[in-house]
Amino acid sequence: LGIKQRSVIVALHNRLRSRVRPMAANMQKMEWDGRMAILAEKQAMRCGADLSPQNGPFSRHIGWNTHLSTHRIASFSDIIHAWFEEGNDFFFLSGKCRENAACQHYTQLVWATSSHVGCASQLCLRDGDIWEIFVCAYYPGLWDHVGGLCEIPKNPFWMSCGQHGHLNVSFCKCKCDPGFTGRFCQVRCSVQCVHGRFKEEQCSCLCHVGFGGRRCLFPSTAVI
Repeated sequence: LGIKQRSVIVALHNRLRSRVRPMAANMQKMEWDGRMAILAEKQAMRCGADLSPQNGPFSRHIGWNTHLSTHRIASFSDIIHAWFEEGNDFFFLSGKCRENAACQHYTQLVWATSSHVGCASQLCLRDGDIWEIFVCAYYPGLWDHVGGLCEIPKNPFWMSCGQHGHLNVSFCKCKCDPGFTGRFCQVRCSVQCVHGRFKEEQCSCLCHVGFGGRRCLFPSTAVI
């Protein structure tokens, strides 16, 4: 991409990000990043294939936005505006998207702590037709895995769910794998409920009537 087009992309990102309501207290100003542009170009050359893992110390923190369009139908400005329009289906209070709608492009576009962007486009031949793919790479990106930058509260902080959970960045809470509990999924649950039902979130047993104890092993004594 030329200097003029790069400037347009960055300016449009910053203008749209400034329109987010409610505005994040830590909204960063976006700037062009040559490293992200190179990664976006490599991804664009794949012509719509699944996002490939990248190598490098910052690679796992990269966010992506992609769009495939018929050649000469849309420009980068059109695509970025379309990504932002997805915000009409995004509910800020719940951090969720309207059912059967897509919001992932919007959330990455306006992710407050993202400060660097690089984009690329590529013509692709598919089934005899010429298509154009648009790709933008963001750093740091919006990601949802074992750890990430939380935006609740508004000031970002790093949170990790270890090896036994995944982070929901919208609510800044860990969803633990079966058999684990705790704020950071650090507690192993190995309770066997002999005469009861296991409550995974509390790592405890809900005993059947007539039984008690930590494992619901002992008959309870009725008190009259």
